[in-house]
Amino acid sequence: MARQQPTAGPSDVRTHQPSSFVPRPFPPPALAGIPMEYIVDTLHTLAPSYWNNAETSDCTIIFPIDAQRAQSFLHDSSIAIQTPHVELSTNAHDPAGLGRRVTAPDLHSFANPRMLMRTLSLALHQLHVDYLSAQSTLLRGIFSGASALDLISAAPTSAPPHTRPVPIPAAHRPRLLPSSPHHPVVFLPVPDPSSFHYLVTYMYFGVTDLIEDALRRRVIRWEGLARNVEYLGMGRDIKMFLGRWYHRWLRPARQAQAAALAAAGGAEQGSDDEYEDDEMEEGDAPHPPMLEEPPRGRSRDRSSSSPSSH
Repeated sequence: MARQQPTAGPSDVRTHQPSSFVPRPFPPPALAGIPMEYIVDTLHTLAPSYWNNAETSDCTIIFPIDAQRAQSFLHDSSIAIQTPHVELSTNAHDPAGLGRRVTAPDLHSFANPRMLMRTLSLALHQLHVDYLSAQSTLLRGIFSGASALDLISAAPTSAPPHTRPVPIPAAHRPRLLPSSPHHPVVFLPVPDPSSFHYLVTYMYFGVTDLIEDALRRRVIRWEGLARNVEYLGMGRDIKMFLGRWYHRWLRPARQAQAAALAAAGGAEQGSDDEYEDDEMEEGDAPHPPMLEEPPRGRSRDRSSSSPSSH
């Protein structure tokens, strides 16, 4: 029978990683020498079998829906995070063909999880380590056992040298919460919670259809999406997509707005854009990799099913 683990307070979560978690380097030794692109393509092909499949999930991502409420999760001494019971799962899963078995935590053993999620405005995703590690350098490092703070501090940026660095606030630093040995639980305060789910679907399926639709309907914002991509350390393909979208839709609109203001008498332009500092000037780009053209013979469109069909 599973035993209840000691309760850990927020201060414990911030200062150390749970000793029971077994780091999982990616790619694993079994896939040494295999191109990452091939691994990612294979994962995309298998995505319909694993998308929204909590039974095969081997990690839990918790993130604040309202980023401002993340502070209470980290600093309110009245909130205690309880480690889950360790339940041996009889469901074997193996997204990347690694022959792994999962020891999944029983999430219902969190201290009143529904009240915790509602009170703190948190959302929870049951996901798969292989999909996240393959496409996010930040999460790959966390699952490999590296310090999240060190990962963010050392993460390379694609911004040009003249762009000032943006410090990562304490509330936006990820935390590895008390976890069972083979099911990490990560608190991930992404800069833009509203677009995170769309990036998760992209990691699984490798298509941008849902992202494009959400951008057109203004359900999510390009600026928030771009910040999440940089925060997570995602790859070249999604950055190219963002670059194409910016140059096709956003830059012409902003140039037209600037021209209209100039024609009206050169009035100083005001902006309600919370990401005003991220706007690009003519010939400048905060994310150069986004502007590259895809190699010949490759396309962002894939034959794998869209998540909307599942």
